[in-house]
Amino acid sequence: MLDSLTNHYCIYFMDHKMGYGWIEGTQKNKLIIIPPQGKPKLLLPNRVAYSWREKKLPFNAAQAHETLELHMKQAELYKQTFELETMHSLLENMREYTLEELAVDFLDKPENSVCKLGLFLALHEDSFWFKNNRNLTYTPRTSAELAVLEVQFTRLQEQQKRAVIIQKWIKQLESGEWNANTKITAEQQNWLDQQLNLLIEGTESPYWKEMSTLLDWGTSFGIGEENSLIRWLTGAGTSVSTSRLTLLRANVREEFPEEVLADVERVRNLPTAKLTRSPAEIQTFTIDGESTLDYDDAFSVLEWNKAQLIVAVHITDLSHSVHPGDPLFKEAEDRISSVYTIERTIPMLPEELSNDYFSLMSGEDRAVFSFKFKLNENGDWRLLEVIPSIIKVHENLSYEQADLLIENNHDFWGLMNKFCKCAQERRLEKGALNLARKEFNFDISDPEHIRIIPLKRNSPASRIIEELAIAVNRETARLFQEADFPGIYRTQSSYELIKEVEDKELLSLENIRIEPAKLTTVPGIHSGLGCEVYMQATSPIRRFTDLITQSQLKKLIKKEEPVFSTEDMMQWAEEVSFRQRKYNKAERNITQYWKLRYLQQHLGEIYVAKIRKKLPNNNTEIELLELACVVPATGLGKNEEGELMLRIDEVGLDPPRIGVHIQTLST
Repeated sequence: MLDSLTNHYCIYFMDHKMGYGWIEGTQKNKLIIIPPQGKPKLLLPNRVAYSWREKKLPFNAAQAHETLELHMKQAELYKQTFELETMHSLLENMREYTLEELAVDFLDKPENSVCKLGLFLALHEDSFWFKNNRNLTYTPRTSAELAVLEVQFTRLQEQQKRAVIIQKWIKQLESGEWNANTKITAEQQNWLDQQLNLLIEGTESPYWKEMSTLLDWGTSFGIGEENSLIRWLTGAGTSVSTSRLTLLRANVREEFPEEVLADVERVRNLPTAKLTRSPAEIQTFTIDGESTLDYDDAFSVLEWNKAQLIVAVHITDLSHSVHPGDPLFKEAEDRISSVYTIERTIPMLPEELSNDYFSLMSGEDRAVFSFKFKLNENGDWRLLEVIPSIIKVHENLSYEQADLLIENNHDFWGLMNKFCKCAQERRLEKGALNLARKEFNFDISDPEHIRIIPLKRNSPASRIIEELAIAVNRETARLFQEADFPGIYRTQSSYELIKEVEDKELLSLENIRIEPAKLTTVPGIHSGLGCEVYMQATSPIRRFTDLITQSQLKKLIKKEEPVFSTEDMMQWAEEVSFRQRKYNKAERNITQYWKLRYLQQHLGEIYVAKIRKKLPNNNTEIELLELACVVPATGLGKNEEGELMLRIDEVGLDPPRIGVHIQTLST
């Protein structure tokens, strides 16, 4: 059989591609095929789809190729003359036809090999009327198959048209013809939205399959594809900074739906609740950072002497205006919490509420839950009552302003600091942690000249706010526990000391092994805070758990049935925990990004660093102690340990990394 194909012209298939050539001979049960271009090929006979020969044989392969080229040109002309639709209508559906049978039925000269070649090419290129079978036969498609193909072809044509349009848009974006000031169509906006979704979700995006095909991308989403999308979106006026992309990938919602904004107006138009008013002569304060606008807690000192204080801690009350089923409640449930980054704050509730209507701004009447405590000088706190009331904040203080009042021992401020310090010491005696950690204020108003300012975390004012919040959360949890009322508790198991604290050093996470705090519907200890029970209730503007706790608390103190069941709480505890981990990671990554940007602006400077652990690829995880920045580093040997002085020579942002050089006292 092999010898019978020698000196034939042929059409063959190799690597799913069609080629043509001259069969010069055989070798080891394979055909030697000489194509017009390229090296000779050794192929099995079943790779030959169609072969033919002439009476007059060529003298050599070169002459054979000349004749073959002529035959192919003639066959291309014949190919155009075949009406496959007519042929299909005259044949039986589902029956297999050989090329020879079709040639006899439809060719004037079926013995003409070049005409038959034209028919072969027409059938091979057809993907509609006939199925090309593996055994080199052809089956007319059924009407049902044709209907499906019609839909597919229409869709393919639409994709091809869309691909042309998209390539045009990309060229306009690359050239600057389409820019931030260009008026765009709804179709263009939809495409930009899809590109943003692609950027966020990558291959998990519902648009990946279509867009990767239209954009001729491969099967993976890498840095090249990411940079292209960022470039196009930025060109169209949709800026996607590293920080914004980090938040979007953590599923942080940027905008509020129209129905939620409409619900804001409903809340703002509600009449003032008829509640007990705090006496005008009682001064009420908030203490927060200078940039804070969403004040959700305040306090009043009602009575004081050297032995005791009567203090009311006020938490803004959302339960009277945000109810289950309201668009605002559903939005808070979807968002879980506000997100705070160096660049911006993304509130859980619209700013008209979080920074205004619900915020405990000075000079404004606000509905609150008032927790009345009796404090004494040995650190004991006793909850006297919890009542809804109306207050008016006297002054919104910064931590610095409050620290100055404490330093000057103004009015009750010195006693307040003393009693809160005693309360902290009592918690520490119960096993609470006071870990050494650094916090910073970032000034990125000029991104090319970043400033990082360390904050005084353990200042007297911050201690007061911390102890007031812990007291409210602890006593709220106790009320829920005693009433067996459905709630979400925050618990943390006891820690284990794994490394002794050296002299003059504070306890840090390196010294202990402790599991993260978790949310649960079962009350338990919070070892890190030294509390028998604990739940979050002090930030209903910022945290969804606090909002639902507040709704439950109102029913509890009224001795009414709970709004939410234990099953509701279990479901929320799981969802909040999952979402909050993503938010926390995003916030850390953004902080890390700006620290690295800062280091880029200070190359050549020397930092004290601590070796944390060895990593693959000759990298080492280090902590730059001054910045509390943990990052992989290159340039260190295998044996370094402890603290070192390092010069920063190189900084990479994606992925985070630095290149360093060890410094000695002599250098």
